[in-house]
Amino acid sequence: MSRFLVLAALVACGDNYAAGPDAEHSDVSADFIARLRGLPSVHDVTEEATQTPGYHYFVLHFTQPVDHTDPASPTFLQEVSLLHRDTAAPLIVHTSGYWDYYLDRVVELTQVLNANQISIEHRYFASSRPDPADWTKLTIEQMADDEHVIVSQLRTVYTGKAISTGGSKGGMTAIFYRRFFPDDVDGTVPYVAPISFGAPDTRYPAFLATVGTPACRQAVQDIATEMLHNRRAALEARTATQAAQKGYVYMRVSLGPAVESAIASLEWSFWQYYGINACPQVPLVTATDDQLFAFLDTISPPSDSDDEQTGLFDAYYFQAYFQLGYPDGGATYLMPYLMYTDADYVASLPTALPTYDTGTAMHDIDDFVQQHGERFVFVYGEWDPWTGGKFELGNATDSLRLVQAKGTHGSKLTRLAQTDMNDAFAKLAAWTGVTPAIPSQRLAPDPRTPRFPPAFVRALRARRGSH
Repeated sequence: MSRFLVLAALVACGDNYAAGPDAEHSDVSADFIARLRGLPSVHDVTEEATQTPGYHYFVLHFTQPVDHTDPASPTFLQEVSLLHRDTAAPLIVHTSGYWDYYLDRVVELTQVLNANQISIEHRYFASSRPDPADWTKLTIEQMADDEHVIVSQLRTVYTGKAISTGGSKGGMTAIFYRRFFPDDVDGTVPYVAPISFGAPDTRYPAFLATVGTPACRQAVQDIATEMLHNRRAALEARTATQAAQKGYVYMRVSLGPAVESAIASLEWSFWQYYGINACPQVPLVTATDDQLFAFLDTISPPSDSDDEQTGLFDAYYFQAYFQLGYPDGGATYLMPYLMYTDADYVASLPTALPTYDTGTAMHDIDDFVQQHGERFVFVYGEWDPWTGGKFELGNATDSLRLVQAKGTHGSKLTRLAQTDMNDAFAKLAAWTGVTPAIPSQRLAPDPRTPRFPPAFVRALRARRGSH
C-alpha cells in the first residue's frame, strides 16, 4: 500500500495521532505529541520509521483554506514532513516547490546546524490538492499564506530560531514567503533559485553560451546535432523499446516529439545536472546508436515527457504560465533539424491555463529583495544554466550572494570556496545563535530533483501562441 493510501486510511479512521512501526521504542514525550495534536490547523499526526539517526519522523496534515482571503472557502489537507530532534534547536523550514520528495531526508542546513526540519509540500502538488481544484488560487501569495499558518503554529512548539530554505523552485518559494511574511523566520538560504521575467525569458540563452569550456560546449552541441540530424529514427526506436519494457505511455506528448524535445534540452540538462566533470563521458559523433541513446537517457531522458511524468507537473505548468515565467532554452543551432511544431506539445498542458501576468508578480518579488530584503544568503552554481536568472541583491541588507566555482544546480554552501563558506556560516551563526559545523560523517546526498518534462517549454510556447 502506498504511503498516501496509508495516511488516507488513518484520516478516514478519525485518528489525530497514529503510532508508526517504531512507536513502541519512541522516547518522544507525550507532551510533545499532545502539543502537535493541539495546533489549531493540524488535522492528523503520524509517527513513521526513519533511517535518519537522531531524529523522530512525523507526517502532519494541516487543514488549509483554498482561499486564505475567504474564511468560508473550501479546505484541503497540506502535507508536512517533520524531523524532530530538540524543541530548543533551530527549525529549518524547507520547501521543495513541488511534492514533498524529501520526506525524512535532511537538507544541508539541517545537518550543519544540527536542527529540526519541516518539509512543506507545495499546494496543488501530489496529495496537497483541493478536489475539485480551483486553479485561480494557485498563486505565490496563497502558498505564502499556507507557510505562514504552518510556521507560526509550529513556532509555538519550537523555541529555537527558524531559517527558511529550498533549492531551485523551492528556493524561489522560500523567497516568495519572505516577501509576504518578512518576519516569520530569522533568515533565508535559497539555493540555485532563479527569477524569470518572461514567458519565455530570453536572458538565459546568452548565459548558457558561456558556461563550461568551449571544447566541452562544442562536444555537447555536436552530439545533440548528430542525434537529430542522423540518428533520430534509431533513438526513437530505442525509446519505443524502452517504453514497451518499462510501461511508459506517450499520449499527452507523442513519442516522436518526446525524443525531439529531450535532444533539444540535452545541452541545458547536461550543464544543469552534470557539468564539467561529465565532459569526458560525452560520446563522439561516431559512437554507436546504443551509446548515444544511453547518453541521452542519462542526461535528458525522453521518458521525462511520458504521461506519468507530465501529469506530475500540471501545477508547475500553471504556475510557470501564470506568474513564474520560464526560460528560453536556447539551442538555436538545432532549429534546422526540428521536425515538430509547438502545437505537437500543447496536449501536455492542463486544460485551464490563465493569461500570463507579464512578469508583474516576479518584478514585485525582485523589488522586495533589492529594496527591502534582509538576512538572505543566495547560493548559485557558476555553470548552472539557471544562474542566468539569478537574483540581484541591490540594497538588501545583511545578505550575501555566493557562487560555487564551476558549480551545477546541485551547488551547496559546503562546496563553496573556504572564505565564502566561512562568510555564510558567520551569517547563520548570527541569525540562529548556533555555530554551523560540517558533520564528521559525509553530508547526506539530496534526493533526485524533479526534472520537469523537456516538452514543457514547447508546450507553453504553443499555448502562448493560441492567445
